[in-house]
Amino acid sequence: MAKRVSARKVKMHNQYTYQQAADLLGVSVQTVRLWRHAGLPVLNGQKPHLILGFALKGFLTERSRKPKRRLARDQFLCMACKGPTRALGDMADYKPYTSTRGRLEALCEDCEGLCGKFASQALCDELAPIMTIVIRNMKCP
Repeated sequence: MAKRVSARKVKMHNQYTYQQAADLLGVSVQTVRLWRHAGLPVLNGQKPHLILGFALKGFLTERSRKPKRRLARDQFLCMACKGPTRALGDMADYKPYTSTRGRLEALCEDCEGLCGKFASQALCDELAPIMTIVIRNMKCP
């Protein structure tokens, strides 16, 4: 898993070399050089190459944004496919964590890998007419 790098240490009006940026952010110099190929703008007209602070801060901020995934009521997030999918055979297991909240788990329709989402008991009642839901581990605190 990739390391999360905070853009808070980067000063917008400073210029950084690869080494300075790496030391500031706690990553290797090679990582900063790879960011250049991933879209980080670098002033490379002279040596040493310079990275403008506002460009580095913008790159790290954009890179850290998580895409929001809206799932339909009957869709799950597949761990293998990394995308929304339906349950194989319209069957799912509900594992309650508390008296009001739990997790629906199923197999992916495409790859047969594990998929799931957090759900309330009300959502399970809503999905009951269109899919088979089995309640597992009825331990609620």
